[in-house]
Amino acid sequence: MKTVKLLASALFLAAAQTQAQGLPISTDGTDPRTWNPKQDALVSGKKNHVVIFEDSEIRVLSVTVAPGEVEIPHHHQWPSVIVYDRPVKSENRDGKGQLIPSKQPTGDKTELPRIIRVPPEALHSVANLDTKPLHLTRVEFKNGFPKN
Repeated sequence: MKTVKLLASALFLAAAQTQAQGLPISTDGTDPRTWNPKQDALVSGKKNHVVIFEDSEIRVLSVTVAPGEVEIPHHHQWPSVIVYDRPVKSENRDGKGQLIPSKQPTGDKTELPRIIRVPPEALHSVANLDTKPLHLTRVEFKNGFPKN
């Protein structure tokens, strides 16, 4: 229970900081309201994304990509906080196949968990280039990041 409370506190603080930083509308500059709902992470990416909690304000996903696996292209329509629990060599490509710079921790000495904030994430696909599974927890904020 302590771990859950600590994680929740860290996520809230990360979200509040992001609001102050003013993230872009999305990773590719397009309006998430115009994105194809059939390409939502839970539709086209359902093999890799599992809902572990959802209410009217947030959706929490457990995301796993097996070694050597490439995800089906999908998007995340809401801003998110992503918690990486282990470093894994991977690459992320946008809807046009262009390489997106990694947000994933790298190297054995990376402090974990690593928490990053991202705007709504346009069509993309992650490839796991490692011998161990990629796993992360993603908290999506349906009404945008909380305001202070």
